[in-house]
Amino acid sequence: MELVDKISLKIGVDYGLSTVDTLGTYPLQLAYLSFFFVESGEGRVSIDFKEYTLSRGSFIVVGEDNIVSFKDCSDTFSMQCYLIRRDLASDIAYVLPNELFSYLHYYPKQQFRGEDMVIYQMWQSLNMHLMKHTITYTKRILCNQFQSLFLTLSEHVNYNDLVIEKHYSRQEELCWKFWDLISKHAKAHRDVAFYAGELFVTPYYLSQVTQQFLNYSPKELINRQVILEIKHYLVNTELSISQIAEVLHFDDPSYMGRFFKREVGINPLEFRRKR
Repeated sequence: MELVDKISLKIGVDYGLSTVDTLGTYPLQLAYLSFFFVESGEGRVSIDFKEYTLSRGSFIVVGEDNIVSFKDCSDTFSMQCYLIRRDLASDIAYVLPNELFSYLHYYPKQQFRGEDMVIYQMWQSLNMHLMKHTITYTKRILCNQFQSLFLTLSEHVNYNDLVIEKHYSRQEELCWKFWDLISKHAKAHRDVAFYAGELFVTPYYLSQVTQQFLNYSPKELINRQVILEIKHYLVNTELSISQIAEVLHFDDPSYMGRFFKREVGINPLEFRRKR
């Protein structure tokens, strides 16, 4: 997922818009805490293998261990995205009730309606001012903003009546574990056999399962993660192409360049210049 009009703050948050053109259909690379608000259009989202319908006013709260992908989004689909890193997320969570985290884990999609939409727009306007006009207490105020949002949500939840039951099939758990392994090992391992071995299944069985639940082959998902790693080093470091190839265990920098161009459409140096 690439963000439009991206704002990155050193306090631990990235903000931007995502549209039907920037979302893609692969599972997203998520921050420690991600908050998505649909400002226009319709679509569907799969969160940990359960599908939800999205419309204006829908919002999603997910963590880095969730498997999230979007599909069937309308041409007018637009979503506000807050990607919050661990330290700021921990500060936000400090005053929140523990029950809220369990609730959001099982009910990650929520909906604003009526007066709540008006309140959210005011909340968002203040956030934009804070992020565009950084001041001494930006982190504290932004932290308070998210605490207020989540505490307001908590007021609407009757925890005494909440019964949470969720069961995953063996295949779904396998997908979850595979996704976690990719995020940890894609820098060094790009072969499907490695992951199948770690999961004690055959590459063929792993392919059947990921095609069924994630709509992509294991190799496609591995390659996507490798591309994200290359992009990270191109954008956020001064490492040369040869040095990036070494970090990511490519034997030949030219092969990494061909791999990148095949997947992205341009070579690594062109991508770096455009950023």
